[in-house]
Amino acid sequence: MWQAIRENPRAVVYAVLMHLVLLALLMFSLDWTPKTSRTAGESRPIQAELIDQRRLEVIEQRKRQAEQETRQQAEAERKQKAEQAAKQQAEAERKRKAEQAAKQQAEAERKQKAEQAAKQQAEAERKQKAEQAAKQQAEAERKQKAEQAAKQQAEAERKRKAEQAAKQKAEAERKRKAEQAAKQKAEAEAALQAQIAAEQALMEERRVQSALGEYIGYIAEKVERNWLRPAGSPRGLRCKVNVKVIPGGDVASATVIESSGDPVFDRSAENAVLRAAPLPMPKDPAIARHFRDFNFNFEPF
Repeated sequence: MWQAIRENPRAVVYAVLMHLVLLALLMFSLDWTPKTSRTAGESRPIQAELIDQRRLEVIEQRKRQAEQETRQQAEAERKQKAEQAAKQQAEAERKRKAEQAAKQQAEAERKQKAEQAAKQQAEAERKQKAEQAAKQQAEAERKQKAEQAAKQQAEAERKRKAEQAAKQKAEAERKRKAEQAAKQKAEAEAALQAQIAAEQALMEERRVQSALGEYIGYIAEKVERNWLRPAGSPRGLRCKVNVKVIPGGDVASATVIESSGDPVFDRSAENAVLRAAPLPMPKDPAIARHFRDFNFNFEPF
């Protein structure tokens, strides 16, 4: 019974509820009034409580309907459980067959793999032996090629070093010749520059000397115009005067550096130079710088 209750809890609950409803209806339908006592010898009339036939039919109909529903529900649940049990049994059978098939397949695969592994091992051993033989042959060939390559490399290195030495020697010779040629060219250019500089210096010297001679004449002429002959000074006297000039031709100093023998004549010459300022100066600065400190011979007529 308890197993049935556990398997059909809903049906049991519905049945209990339906019986409680019917019991309540019956209790409300009964007449609970006390009956009068009969005296001895009196006939007892049958008193029966009439129950509404319609209500009883309704109650009976509801009871049958509830029982039918309960049975239907129980039957539906039984069928559902039966179907579920059948499905579970079928699933278990399917799993059992699948497991059996899997075992058979696994066994077949194991045998196949074992055979394949044996074949592979035999093939691997054969390949290993073949590879070992090939390695030994390859090693012998490698050593032979390595020795040959080493010889070729040594020969190539010897040739390379010889060629490099020849190139270095040729390069050194080329550099030596180039340096010698550059040195000769530099010496020739230096000699040419020196010659040009000497010629330019000579030309400049000639130009300066020409200008000096020209302006010395101008200066001597102006100094003579500003010279006052001392009384009693004989003719033919001469002296050399050092003159220092500032820019513009003004005389800073005039000093006799080679005397005429007559001090009065010498002083007159110095005074004449001072009075002749500003002295005529060349406009070319390169020539004018030679007149900042110069000497000239004073020889009045």
